[in-house]
Amino acid sequence: MAAGAAPATMPAPTVVVAASSFPTVAQALAAVPPGGTLLVDRSEAIASPLIVDRSMTVLFAPTVRLTATAHITMIDVHASDVRVVDAALVGAGTSRAASGKGVVATGTATAPLERLSIEDCTFTGLSHSAVVATSVVGLEVVGCRVDDVGYAGVVLVSCTDAVVRGCTVADVRQPAGFVNSYGIAVTRDETKSLVDSPRSARVTIDGNTVRGVRLWEGIDTHAGQQIVIRDNTVSGCSVGIAVVPCQNDATPQEYVYAPVDVVVARNHVERGDSPGTGSGIVVKGAGSTVASGAERASAVVEDNVVVGMGGGDREAGVLLYLTRDVVVRGNLLSGCVGRGVCLYHSNDATMLVGNRVEGVVLAAGATVAAAVEVRSSANTATLVGNSYAPGSHLPGSAASVRGVAVPGSGNVLDLLRNDWTATVLPVWGRSSTITRFADGA
Repeated sequence: MAAGAAPATMPAPTVVVAASSFPTVAQALAAVPPGGTLLVDRSEAIASPLIVDRSMTVLFAPTVRLTATAHITMIDVHASDVRVVDAALVGAGTSRAASGKGVVATGTATAPLERLSIEDCTFTGLSHSAVVATSVVGLEVVGCRVDDVGYAGVVLVSCTDAVVRGCTVADVRQPAGFVNSYGIAVTRDETKSLVDSPRSARVTIDGNTVRGVRLWEGIDTHAGQQIVIRDNTVSGCSVGIAVVPCQNDATPQEYVYAPVDVVVARNHVERGDSPGTGSGIVVKGAGSTVASGAERASAVVEDNVVVGMGGGDREAGVLLYLTRDVVVRGNLLSGCVGRGVCLYHSNDATMLVGNRVEGVVLAAGATVAAAVEVRSSANTATLVGNSYAPGSHLPGSAASVRGVAVPGSGNVLDLLRNDWTATVLPVWGRSSTITRFADGA
């Protein structure tokens, strides 16, 4: 040590409090100092929430689980710098819609929580959701496994600079009483103003597996900003990935805020065992009417594989409406029902580039299908280097497929070097302006 230098100080050791040393885990939690660790080393049934109101780590020992005897929030976080690691939480069941949740973390717009990490946890039998985080900056939900929940796996409300990575969400039930359900949702509180409940922003959802949201959406963002949804596998969901708007407290029946600057890339979306119809990837802006002046959605949809989705009146492998400057590039749309890509209405300056549609399946009651359908009006788009291939290897593939079908009016389309040689009619349209530049037959 140099002369006159202050002696080095060692960091204080972490205080570990074992639940087995106390009559209940709640009493052990009360004894954990700020920055300490609660070691949950004994299984227990709990009837009320464990409230975490100071920084700490909550660590579960192997094979240990907490089981809720009522539909409660099991771990309720009200502090920054909290880690929940290896937790195994079992709810009171999913036979009815109720409020049972695993980990809930709640800040506010003016006083957000910071640096919350939920790692390698297991959640099952929760009547509402596994994880609900509101107004958290720097949230990480990593390596968690969710099974058999009522409403959602992971829900982020007004969260920023967050990641949901490497998680598995399966069997989201949506019992009577819930009107929708989600595997992973990134949203805001529509009953509040944008000041009190801002958009979620700069959130990455990657490397997750979502399956069995049979009645609603696998991965969703309502009016998120700079949300990245990549490298996920979604199957058995009514809708695979939904990038959609939300309402506002002052106009509860009107969509006001669109999702903006969203990336949907390298995901695999497949119909699986989900009944009914629904699109693989949806991008939708605010408003509802044709040519609405409300905020438009903006996104890049790139290098995804979508299998067997679509089937409804306007549903498709990829469905767009009320958007601006959306790029749909390099996607494989295989065995989709009715159409591979649908531009419904009010899409400005859309780019469809290098997408491959194969083996479109006829929708119920239809006699013809389309690789790309421009269904209604007020669409402007450029299609470059897209192609269609027959799908004789796919069950139900249609023999009568058009390349670009434009049943609507008032659209302006430029087509360049697409390959529609395997279709029965390359381009079919009514009352729209369609210009082909060296466009293949």
